[in-house]
Amino acid sequence: YVKRNDLSYTVNYYEKGTTNELTESKIVDGQTFKSEITEEAIVIPGYDKVEPSQDTIIIGTATNVLNFYYEKRTDLEYTVKYLEQGTNVELKTAKIVTGQTYKSTATEKAIDIDGYDKVKEEDTITIEATGNEIIFYYTRKTGLSYKIEYYYNGEIDSNKTIESTATYLDVIDELKTLLNENDT
Repeated sequence: YVKRNDLSYTVNYYEKGTTNELTESKIVDGQTFKSEITEEAIVIPGYDKVEPSQDTIIIGTATNVLNFYYEKRTDLEYTVKYLEQGTNVELKTAKIVTGQTYKSTATEKAIDIDGYDKVKEEDTITIEATGNEIIFYYTRKTGLSYKIEYYYNGEIDSNKTIESTATYLDVIDELKTLLNENDT
């Protein structure tokens, strides 16, 4: 007699407490009867291995199965950025939120930033193993009112008063233009 060498074994990767497969099972054919096989749990992004992370079986003629179990990681983080739209200039220091669980959701509200309007009020993400980012974009406020008044010897010259609107951080060139006209 010769030992059979047409046997196989299967390795399953389950979420702890379930039969929810986290990745495709591994099937290894061409195994010999009574041979000893040792397998290690693989790395699955977003999950931690539950011990034991190594297991051994003796190949038999029935079903040969190894099961490894995993738990969702709870040590993940996400970053919230506050950027000017079109320039990606950071308007406020980014916020980092730690202690997040894989595949959970996180919702953030845009903060108020002086001189800027929010493009979006709120955003939600699903936490992944890496690259978790919420980006809020802001535009400069428009329609900001300003007034230029001219005084000569302490008296206002109302005829030269200028009232207008501008966008936040715009440079007002009207004063420079008027001063140059008066020089001539």
